[in-house]
Amino acid sequence: MKLGYLSIVVTLLIWASFFLSLKGGANSDLTPADIALTRFLIPALVLLPLVWKARTSISSVPKRYLAGMFVGCGLPYLLVAGTAMQFVPVSHGSALVPGTLPLFVTSIAVLVFKQPLSRHRIAGLALVLLGILLFLGSSLSSFNFEYTKGHLLFLCGSLMWATFTISARVANLDALVSAGFISLCSTMLLLLLILTGSLPSHLMDTPIAQWPFTELAVHSAVQGVGAGLIAAFTYLYAVNTLGAERSAAFGSATPAVATLLAIPLFNEIPDAMTWVALCSICIGSLVASNIFMRNDRSMQYQPPSFSKS
Repeated sequence: MKLGYLSIVVTLLIWASFFLSLKGGANSDLTPADIALTRFLIPALVLLPLVWKARTSISSVPKRYLAGMFVGCGLPYLLVAGTAMQFVPVSHGSALVPGTLPLFVTSIAVLVFKQPLSRHRIAGLALVLLGILLFLGSSLSSFNFEYTKGHLLFLCGSLMWATFTISARVANLDALVSAGFISLCSTMLLLLLILTGSLPSHLMDTPIAQWPFTELAVHSAVQGVGAGLIAAFTYLYAVNTLGAERSAAFGSATPAVATLLAIPLFNEIPDAMTWVALCSICIGSLVASNIFMRNDRSMQYQPPSFSKS
């Protein structure tokens, strides 16, 4: 259990770094397809032997769970999130995607798998929702269609990630095998879409000598190695150890971590409303994780887990 909590803490730091790296490269010429390539290519190459070795186990998992994992964490998710970044500030994404994740995961667990829902978790999720509303309050005063489009895309991305969280828990594959499978499928589809011109790519249209290698190296380190390899393992390990709902609840603290890291990195000092929102999200995520209610009946429930035997 302690390793599960350590895994989710490492995941939070990597997720926060992911959003910070996107903010640092917000004015980049790289397209969402290029960013996706840095995210999936390295994990696909590194984990290919594991995927090949586990091909029998992968093929035995019901296709709907494999599809849920791919759509929720693979190329479709990253393209949705990358497109949303074009309409709203990156800080909105760090609040909307992980911030609303516990709401979507718990909704799926309750409606589909009949997960018992304690009053404790309801109170925690209410605090998370309050924090999200407060966090986005400043943007409501400058409401416009572009922001609305970005917000809806981010909410769609959060629902996709929730689908991945539940699907990965039920599929019951090894964490690195899951990461490799998703990265391999995403890389093959991405290369096909780029080569056929279905997705625009700055790298495809630019001579290799003029590629932004420094920026590509940063994205590859943060997204390919960090988010694609390390976080893929730590998050799925946390899901298998702590449960999908609890892991997602802790994930809603990502906006707070990202904001705190942005203070020394970007000299961004949050206002009073932002601090209140961040505290609400952090406290709500802890309450929703049920760590203060070890004997609650919902803690004994386990969603169905696909057995490969």
